[in-house]
Amino acid sequence: MSSQALFSSLVLIALLPLLSALVATVIPASHRWITPLASSLLLALASILSLLLSISQWNEPTLVWEKTWFTLGESTVTAGILLNNTTLVLLSVVTFISFMVHLFSIGYMAGDKGEQRYYSILGFFTFAMLGLVLADNLLLLFVFWELVGFSSYMLIGHWREKDAATAAAKKAFIINRIADLGFIIALLIIWGHTGSFSLTSFNFEEQEAWRTGAALCLLLAVMGKSAQLPFFNWLSSAMEGPTPVSALIHAATMVVAGVFLLIRVFPLFTPLALDVVVIIGSSTAVLGALAALHQFDFKKILAYSTISQLGLLVAAVGTGAYGVALLHLLTHAFFKAGLFLGAGAVIHSLHQAQHSSHVHFDVQDIRNLGGLRKEMPITFFCFSICAAALAGLPLFSGFQSKDAILVSVFSWSGDQVWRQAFAWTIVITSVLTIFYTVRMLWFVFFEEAKKTALLTIQEVPTIMRIPLVLLSLGSLWWMVAFHPLDFSGWLLDSIQPNQEHNLFITWLSLISIPTLTVLAFLWFKYRKKPTTLGFLQEGYYLDYLNSLLVTKPILAMSTVSERIDKKGLDGIIHGFAYLTVGLAHLLAWVDKNIVDGLVDASGRLAKGFGSIARSFSGGQIQSYIFWSVFALVISLFWFLFY
Repeated sequence: MSSQALFSSLVLIALLPLLSALVATVIPASHRWITPLASSLLLALASILSLLLSISQWNEPTLVWEKTWFTLGESTVTAGILLNNTTLVLLSVVTFISFMVHLFSIGYMAGDKGEQRYYSILGFFTFAMLGLVLADNLLLLFVFWELVGFSSYMLIGHWREKDAATAAAKKAFIINRIADLGFIIALLIIWGHTGSFSLTSFNFEEQEAWRTGAALCLLLAVMGKSAQLPFFNWLSSAMEGPTPVSALIHAATMVVAGVFLLIRVFPLFTPLALDVVVIIGSSTAVLGALAALHQFDFKKILAYSTISQLGLLVAAVGTGAYGVALLHLLTHAFFKAGLFLGAGAVIHSLHQAQHSSHVHFDVQDIRNLGGLRKEMPITFFCFSICAAALAGLPLFSGFQSKDAILVSVFSWSGDQVWRQAFAWTIVITSVLTIFYTVRMLWFVFFEEAKKTALLTIQEVPTIMRIPLVLLSLGSLWWMVAFHPLDFSGWLLDSIQPNQEHNLFITWLSLISIPTLTVLAFLWFKYRKKPTTLGFLQEGYYLDYLNSLLVTKPILAMSTVSERIDKKGLDGIIHGFAYLTVGLAHLLAWVDKNIVDGLVDASGRLAKGFGSIARSFSGGQIQSYIFWSVFALVISLFWFLFY
């Protein structure tokens, strides 16, 4: 395929979701039934083109198309497309998962009053994510990074009539904007030292100090977008959006954008910065897993699971194994999308059953569920496959990618005690993952039916089952390699070949993971009462801490500032105004009564003297006699008394 044909194909793939968004906007309300079909067909086309392009261009040399974007002084900033194996992986994953979400949404969002707006923003969201994946420089990537943030805000707050959804959308938007300050600072640092934003023209042979600073600033942005400690509280709140949106955001788009950025700019990171990446990632992984183990909301369990898995991805990049991180990103996209859509299928079916039977309870609280494996066998089967991949059971893709992460982490740790501590944190995370996955499965599908026994439950429509089946098939081992115990395969050998293997870790995982899974099933089967810890269920009270350490101080500062402004600055300004007005009145009085008075008195005096002077020669004998007598009297007084 020629270079021009490749470029045109990539532009077409990126524009098809945008076309989907436009179609959803312009279709009249009277023909709204066309919207989900047209949007899904356009995303299907984008997914097929992405897959064909990936097959044809896999392992081909890196290609860059760029054009002059704008000039800044004497420097020129370009914008274009970067195509390599990493781009192809994300291109295929984003379009396929988005297509699955569109297909599932046909049934899930049917009859929703904001259905057309939903598909419009969903298409725009996919377009923004594809633009982020294809961007060949950091500045262009940042533009699409912000567009992804905006469209996720719109999707999370889709149900505007729900106050919780609106609040969740605001929280996600604000937290990400705070973290994105790091991205802006990193752009300034990189431009100041290299004069370029290009992802392919950096020269990092020297000056490690500024590289560390820029890398840590980018890490701050990643921590916000990929929900790392301490910014992960927005992700659980984002569950207020429609469940298909949760599948798209959590599986293959917004939250993995941060990991993708780390992989893209990996050469920028110094050893010190990479160590910080491991610390952040491994800490987030274990904290997310602990919180997932203490949730009762179906979707929040999956949300904290996503936080934990993102921590594993970030930690893998920090160890230098960015290829391993990309591998787990791929496997996670399939099994986590399958889990979210499976949860959506359960919620949808229970809501339908509630409407017909007029029995109402919280269908997302797993304590109200149970026994659904009989009523929803296809959903149960697909959900179980994806859950097995999440737990890392053998013969499923999660086993291979997690094995690769464990090997890379222990290889990185070496004989340094502090590094070994974080490596064992990853092991603890893997164990906790097994337990919260089994707990979720048990409560929803195996436990004795509770409130669900009052309902007549049916399986979801075929259009919603198709994505579940395809995603569960993508969660099997063959997605990684033909050998079910080997993580080296088509992806890892092409992205970062010669990754170290550790047979001891592989065989230990092969024995321990199934054993722990059985023990977890027995534990939850014979437990007396489900228990939880409040601070874990509340996500470590991060919302409270944010309120205490950020929101309340800012509100207090704003109150003080308002008082200073009103009573201080406004008082001074008003005082000057009153003084000026008073002075003006005084000057006006002086002008009117003194200055004008003197002028008027002078005029009257002159007029009086003039009248007197005129009387001297007025031609009247009486005047002459009066002045003569007056002069005589004055003379007599003068001579008599002086």
